[in-house]
Amino acid sequence: SDVAHLLTPRERWHLHAMCQLLQDNHQDAMGAYLRLLELYPGDLLGLSLALDVAYALGDANAALRAATNVSTYWTERDGGSMRLQHSHPAQNLATSLIAIGLSSSSSTSRGSSAEHLAEMAIARDSDGCGGTSVWALSHCLASEGRSSEMVSKLAGFDGTQFYEACGHLHFQTRMKGYGGIAMLDRRGAGADRSGIRLYDGGFGNVLEYSGNNVRGVENGGEEVCLRDMRVPRSIKNDMAGAVGSMFSGWFGGGASNNSGDGTGQGAEGVDQGLMEQRKQRLQRRTIEDVLCWLPPSPLLLTNATALLFRLTLCDGISESDSRWADLRVAWTSALKSDGDNGDAVENKTSIESMPLAMIASSLFIEPNELHFNEVPRPLHCALQGFHKMGKLMKLGQLKTVHASELHDQPSTSTVEQWREVLHLLANARDSCQRWEMPSGMSSSTYQLYNAENDTPSSSPTNHPPPRPIGWDFDLRQFLEYGLCHAAMKVGDYESLCLARAICSEGTTLRSNCPELWWRYGMVLDELGDEVAAENARSASVSL
Repeated sequence: SDVAHLLTPRERWHLHAMCQLLQDNHQDAMGAYLRLLELYPGDLLGLSLALDVAYALGDANAALRAATNVSTYWTERDGGSMRLQHSHPAQNLATSLIAIGLSSSSSTSRGSSAEHLAEMAIARDSDGCGGTSVWALSHCLASEGRSSEMVSKLAGFDGTQFYEACGHLHFQTRMKGYGGIAMLDRRGAGADRSGIRLYDGGFGNVLEYSGNNVRGVENGGEEVCLRDMRVPRSIKNDMAGAVGSMFSGWFGGGASNNSGDGTGQGAEGVDQGLMEQRKQRLQRRTIEDVLCWLPPSPLLLTNATALLFRLTLCDGISESDSRWADLRVAWTSALKSDGDNGDAVENKTSIESMPLAMIASSLFIEPNELHFNEVPRPLHCALQGFHKMGKLMKLGQLKTVHASELHDQPSTSTVEQWREVLHLLANARDSCQRWEMPSGMSSSTYQLYNAENDTPSSSPTNHPPPRPIGWDFDLRQFLEYGLCHAAMKVGDYESLCLARAICSEGTTLRSNCPELWWRYGMVLDELGDEVAAENARSASVSL
């Protein structure tokens, strides 16, 4: 408040939004950035931060609003392709950021506009806006199922040159994850091996150097890796001490050799005190760590979980693969904060503002430990469903769960447990209520799941209103593929009809994706429609 009169209104909006982010209030921060862009449409920093917050919230509509609120402002300052008029220096970067906002939702009309803007920005200035343009293009191409073009942009040598040196934190790793998913969608020869290579070269490398895998935790975890990679605080003092000890060894003498007057014991006490201070400093995070040591963020782990989940469902890796154990350790470490107050609740990192990260981590962690407040009913059903799926698939339990727990027999059959997963994920996918087959002429019985014990109940629970969970492409990797996998595990007629409907929706909206047609053929085979299944597989092969 003492320096508020020295700040401009634009600077005060930025500080207000930053304050809300530090308090884990991403919704208010999003509102602040939208208001900032209304007042100052030329603020590219505000536009970039607004898109980042919208991605964390999973709110594609907020990203669209942020982009469209400033699009005309920047269009007026475009000099044209021939540069016949003066163009703003930041025009290309603004164009690529606007393309990201337009591509956040799988709308065909907006996707074509976003693709045009991204291609124009990357052609004009590939060095300055290559990374953001590739991010926008990945969502545009995925919305139409153009997996071959996605592979070229994200996994090919020519495409990776645009984003590898863009400078955004962990951006190269995230785009490699998108490229791995595109490989699986294309269903080419060796697609699973290529996906594993991209995972190990990106996400696996981050988990290894940061100590967030099983071996890293056994060797001391993040503290040891941080100590090894941290830049010395005072190189001058370290060099002075090294030079002093060198000359003392050459010429002798010095106060360190006087051990008969009782000063040696004092020096030893001082050394112990310095060691304790250094140990305490190692446990704290500093600004210096951002330059030399960056642990995986929840959003990065979400992308890693999505790729590994897809690799597992297509039999690229087994459910007991060691990568799942490493990812479970990484999620457990990411959800622990560095609080020194001893409060178990306050020492947990809240990811309630990141719904998709909550869904990804629920494969390993109890849903009740992921949020402190009530969550909307679709998100609650998704958390419960994916947690049950993680237990059934035993993801990450090879090295982290005691062997006796792996042999406990469930109280119900495996098929019934998969049926519960299917019901929960179906409730998370649909905004309307699910119903069971009526037994007579009376109305259907609608099924709502209780928040306490996840059993069907006849009355709705007091959940907050629904909110977005994730951008279409990212959410699809979990919800759509998880639903189809659960339906195939159940195997009855109604479950397979749900899987057929999901595949039909995908082939209608993304008809260029070979994986969708292949999965559609598998579902039709289970339903007994052999002719249509063969046609679907032929369409997949031709693509």
